[in-house]
Amino acid sequence: MRFCLLASGSSGNCAYVGAGSTHILVDAGISAARVVRELEALGVRPDAIRALLISHEHGDHSSGAGALAARLNCPVYVGARAYPLLRRALGGWPHIKTFRAGEPFAIGDLVVEPVRVFHDAVDPCGFLIEGPSHSGDGRVSLGLFTDLGTVHRPLLERLMGCDALVLEANHDVEMLLSGPYSWELKQRVRSPVGHLSNEAAAEAIAALARHGRLKVAVLAHLSEENNTPELALAAVRARLDGLPSSGEGLRLGWAPRDRRSELIEL
Repeated sequence: MRFCLLASGSSGNCAYVGAGSTHILVDAGISAARVVRELEALGVRPDAIRALLISHEHGDHSSGAGALAARLNCPVYVGARAYPLLRRALGGWPHIKTFRAGEPFAIGDLVVEPVRVFHDAVDPCGFLIEGPSHSGDGRVSLGLFTDLGTVHRPLLERLMGCDALVLEANHDVEMLLSGPYSWELKQRVRSPVGHLSNEAAAEAIAALARHGRLKVAVLAHLSEENNTPELALAAVRARLDGLPSSGEGLRLGWAPRDRRSELIEL
C-alpha cells in the first residue's frame, strides 16, 4: 500500500491511496485539474482511479466531487445520511454508492471501513483502509482521520491496528485563543465536535506508539492561522520523548495545504 495527501487544510482536502492494481481518492475539496496534475506527478494514470470516497459534506472535502468523478469516470462513495446534503456538490453524477459507519466494503484489493467521528457535520467519518503491503508479504492498515474534535476511547482502540495514521493536528491552543478568529469560531474549533489540537493529536499518537503497531504518523489539516508545522511536530515529539521507547521507529511527517505530501509506502 502507498498513500499521499494531495492537499490538506481548510482550503481543500484530497488523499490518494493505492495498493496492488487498486487506486482510490479520499475527499475532493480541490479542483479536478489539480488532482489530475498531482496524480500524473505520482505516476498514477487518472483513469486508473477506481473510486472517490467523501468523508463528510463540508465544502473543503466535497466541493469538487462531481467534477472530479466525471473527469475520472469513477463511482463516488458517500455516507447514507450525508448524501442528501451532497447532491449539489455531486452535480448530478449518477454513479453513487452509499455506506454506513461500521460496515466495511471492498474496492478491488482494498477493504474500507468508515468509522464515525465527532465533528459538526451530519454523518462525519474517518476511514480505516486495509490492503496488501507494498512488498506483497502481508497486509497493512491505514487510518485517515482529518476532521474530528475528539479522539474518544472506542476510536483509539480501533486505531490500535493501524500501521500508518493520517490524523488532524489543526491548531495550537495558544495561537487559536490569541488569533484573529471571532470568539464564537474559536469555541467551535475547540469544541468536542470541532477540530483536534496539537496536544490532542500528540496524546493519541503517543498512545498508539506505546500500545499499538503504529509505524507512520502524518499530521494533517493544519490551520494556516492557528498553527505551524514546527509547533505541531514539536507537540508530538514531546509526547514521544516521554515514552520508554522514545517513539523509536515511528516515522513522523506533516501534510501541506498547497502541495502534495511525501508519498509513503507501507
